[in-house]
Amino acid sequence: MPLSVTTPPRDNAQRDKAGKAVGVSHVAKAALWERCSKVLRGSQISLFSQDADGLFNWVFNAPEGLSPSAILGKGDADVFPAETVESVVAAKHEARKTGELQQLEISLPLDPDTPRWYDMLLVPEFGEDGTVAATIGAFIDITERKIQEEHLRIVMRELAHRSKNLLAVIQGIARQTAENASSTDQFVSRFNGRIFSLSRAHDVLTEADWRGARIFDLVRSQIALYAETRLSQVELSGVNGFLRPNAAQYLGLALHELTTNAIKYGALGSDEGRVEVAFEKVEGDHGRYRFSWCERNGPPVKQPKAKSFGVVMLCEVVPTTVGGAADLEFEQDGLCYELTLARTQLIS
Repeated sequence: MPLSVTTPPRDNAQRDKAGKAVGVSHVAKAALWERCSKVLRGSQISLFSQDADGLFNWVFNAPEGLSPSAILGKGDADVFPAETVESVVAAKHEARKTGELQQLEISLPLDPDTPRWYDMLLVPEFGEDGTVAATIGAFIDITERKIQEEHLRIVMRELAHRSKNLLAVIQGIARQTAENASSTDQFVSRFNGRIFSLSRAHDVLTEADWRGARIFDLVRSQIALYAETRLSQVELSGVNGFLRPNAAQYLGLALHELTTNAIKYGALGSDEGRVEVAFEKVEGDHGRYRFSWCERNGPPVKQPKAKSFGVVMLCEVVPTTVGGAADLEFEQDGLCYELTLARTQLIS
C-alpha cells in the first residue's frame, strides 16, 4: 500500500526467545489504519495515491458518484475536467518541487444538477533515493459550504438592493413631507410618523423572512401603531393576499395615510365609526386585484382644496409602484379609497 503509516518504536516491545522484536510495528500500523478507516468511511473525505508517473493506484472512500474503477490506473486528464487539469498538475509539480503540502479548490461534474466542490490536498512521498515515489492526496467535499457562500452572496446583493431602494423611499418621503409642511415641528411629526409606518411594514416582512407580507397583517399592524383600541372597528373581508416585498412596503405607506387621516378626521376618531377593508379579484379581469378602504358612520368629510402629500401618496406614488390605479372618494359618511394592482405584485 503506497500510503505508509509509521509509529514510534516501543521500549517494551514483545520479543521472542532469540530476543528479536515480534512484528509490533506491523500490528500497530494495521490497528491504526483500521481506526482511521472507520472514521473516514461515510465522511466527506476521500484519500488517494498516484505513482511516480501520475497514475492513480489507490483510492479509499471515493467521492460519491466517482467509482474506484473510474479512477484506478487513470491519469489526471482522464479523471478531471479539462479546465481543472492544469491547476491540479501545477499544484502537484509544486508539491514535488518543494516537498510541502499544496491545497486547491476544484469542481467535479459528478451531479447532473449541481457540481461537487472539493478541497484537494497534495503531498509528495519520497523514496529511499530521494526521488518522488508517489503523490498522496485527499478530496474534502465542500459543496455545502460553497452553496452557503453563494447563498450569502445573493443575500448580500439583495440587502444592498433593498438598502438603496429604502434610502430612495425615505428621500422621497422627506422631500414630499417638507414641501407640504408649514413648520419644522410639523415636518418632524409627519416625517417621523411615515418612517414609523415604513418600519412597521418592514417588521411584517421580516416575520415572513422578506418573502412578502399578508395584506390583513399590514392593515392590523398599521392601525395598531396609532389606534390599537380601534381595531375592533375594522372589518376585514375577501382574500388575504400575500404581497411581494416592494408592494407591501408601499401599501404600508398608503395604510399609514389612511389610518392617521381616519383617526384625525374620519371613522376611527369616534366609537361609532367603522372601516371596511376588502381585498378581492377584479371581476372579469383575472390579472388584477382590488384593495378597498371605506369608512362608515364617520363625520362628514370634504375634499381638500390643496393636494397634500397624503393624497399624492395614495393616488400617484402607490399605484405607480404596484402597476395599478387608485380612486379616492370623499363621501358623506367617510372616505373611500380603492387601489387596483397587478397580479404580478402577489405571490401565489
